[in-house]
Amino acid sequence: MKKLIYMIKDPVNFFENVKGENWKPALTFFSKITLIISILTPIVNFLGIKSTDYSSSYQAQILAYKIVKEYLIPKYGALAYLIEPFLIIGLAYMLLFSMTIFFHILYRLMGGKGTILSTWKALCYGIGPCIFGGFLPYISLFAAFYSLLLQLYIGPKILHEIEESKMILFLAAVLALTFIEMFLTDTTISFLK
Repeated sequence: MKKLIYMIKDPVNFFENVKGENWKPALTFFSKITLIISILTPIVNFLGIKSTDYSSSYQAQILAYKIVKEYLIPKYGALAYLIEPFLIIGLAYMLLFSMTIFFHILYRLMGGKGTILSTWKALCYGIGPCIFGGFLPYISLFAAFYSLLLQLYIGPKILHEIEESKMILFLAAVLALTFIEMFLTDTTISFLK
């Protein structure tokens, strides 16, 4: 909890201080946040709040909810919500590993000096704000936006030592593409529409 508060209050110094860490503390942090999100999300889903771009800060939540709603509820009824936490956790780790590789390549192309571990830390720690309502309608938008700033702007800028102007352009492009897809397809994962 101390780490989370420090990161939210002073993200620049937080990322400066984790430069020397190995991969384990970041993975532990990611795992704790993901576990909490994966427990709370099925509860709110069961109570009638759908996991969408407007109510979820993890893509894993949205993907898991779609699987539960379309495939598991018709087969297992309300018991499907007991499977959802495992889906969220599995999907969260799959996304973490694939995004680490993808964004590391992008950061290197942008002149980043960090290692793949730098990208890993930015992505793992950057999910911290999601714990603050990342499973509730509209509150999750604020949590997701701050998380996005940490994961794709502040963290990489510090850990990869990328020029600020490049990071601003990169963040603007990511936000623009996200909003375009969200408004055109009503989700940021349109292949599941």
